[in-house]
Amino acid sequence: MRPSVRYLILLIPLFAMVPVAMCQGSNGHIEAELSGDSRSTIRHVTVTGHRKTKVFIIEREVTLKQGVSYTVTDILSNILITKQNLINTSLFVDVTVAPCNWDRDTLDITIDVKERWYYWPFFYFKPIDRNWNVWINQYDMSFDRLNYGVKIKGDNITGRNDKINLWLINGYTKQIALKYYNPFADRSLKHGYGFDLSYAKTREVNYNTSANQQGFFKDEDRFIRERFYAGLTYSYRKGSVNRHTAKLGFWMDRVDDTIVKMNPGFFKKAISQVHYPELQYTFQHFDVDYIAYPSRGKTVEFNFLKRGIGGPMELWQLNLRASRHWTLPKEFFYSLQAEVGVKLPFDQPFVNQPFLGYGDSYLRGLEYYVIDGVAGGFVRNTFRKEVASVKLRTGLKSRTYGVIPFRFYVKAYGDAGYVYNRNNVAGNMLTNHFVYTGGFGVDVLTIYDWVIRLEYSFNQLNESAFFFHKNNE
Repeated sequence: MRPSVRYLILLIPLFAMVPVAMCQGSNGHIEAELSGDSRSTIRHVTVTGHRKTKVFIIEREVTLKQGVSYTVTDILSNILITKQNLINTSLFVDVTVAPCNWDRDTLDITIDVKERWYYWPFFYFKPIDRNWNVWINQYDMSFDRLNYGVKIKGDNITGRNDKINLWLINGYTKQIALKYYNPFADRSLKHGYGFDLSYAKTREVNYNTSANQQGFFKDEDRFIRERFYAGLTYSYRKGSVNRHTAKLGFWMDRVDDTIVKMNPGFFKKAISQVHYPELQYTFQHFDVDYIAYPSRGKTVEFNFLKRGIGGPMELWQLNLRASRHWTLPKEFFYSLQAEVGVKLPFDQPFVNQPFLGYGDSYLRGLEYYVIDGVAGGFVRNTFRKEVASVKLRTGLKSRTYGVIPFRFYVKAYGDAGYVYNRNNVAGNMLTNHFVYTGGFGVDVLTIYDWVIRLEYSFNQLNESAFFFHKNNE
């Protein structure tokens, strides 16, 4: 099957699954004769359109307060900030913040929200590979490499932006998982709590990396890897921009003796099973207009991970990710993203070495490769322009889902990175070398934070290919 045909087949159900609506809405206008230094007092802040979300959850994101006097300039800027804060809660498909009833030196603020759906029971269908491109082109869309099952996702279940997830997965990996998180569990709306339980087993294991490709071993008759995790989460969020999260958990990880014989360094010291505690702290600074697809602002994310206490599993990991986004004239945008990390000590077992090519840490154009290591980083540069904005009418009699908006961006980009590894270097030509890529593509932005990325990329190996990504993959 030709790659272009495979992607076309894949995109049809993906777009069919997209729900309906994105953030539009006007911020309203203040009388033209007011100067920026004129002051007005907020009489009332009124919230409409909410059904499930508690009013105090919405009000904590509002930066304009009743009874307080502001300059007109401050009112306009805080209207934008309030809308930004509310959109970034991921509670709403649309938010309108507007001044109204202006009378000399007083006015009201009206906030109208359109809530997202609360529960999502749906069939789960996804390949186990690192990204869709590997599954499509390297494994010819093999159904043997699919996970399928049921995921029950509850968002905003008590109106406090709390979430619950239940996974019942079969296929390539058998998994059951339950997760709950409430970010605003106390009266001050600053402290959050949660828990996470998961159990999984699989018949295939990535036991090594060769030529910067994952090496797999599969046993058709039995499961050869088994994992269990239990953890607790605590979070602190004073305002809307900075977030602190701490997780304390326990892991059990076991592989078959066959894996240990093929790679004695899988867990280190040729052992087949490890049990260890894990402590993780994350600081996030999200000061952007839209977290899922920023066009202005900056983000900073710092992560500290401590895995194990002595013994074969001993890892200290630091990771820093930052981005800056600029809005340019005539609907042009520029984004700069960077990430650096280090894992100590450098002599890590194979399971702790994944670095580039996993999750959202990859260079565009090297999706078919992985680079394992213990230190390094990468930079992404993206220059894009919005070329179209389309509203698709659904025919539904719904103020929230009557229209599906789509935005289209064309872009050009260039990425570069480096990963250091003292182990498993032989035959991995990208390890301990400067790597770089580039390309151009189209991004499609629609409701529920869906971002579809269609990219044609080049790399330093003189390879070029078409790649597909969705959301943060």
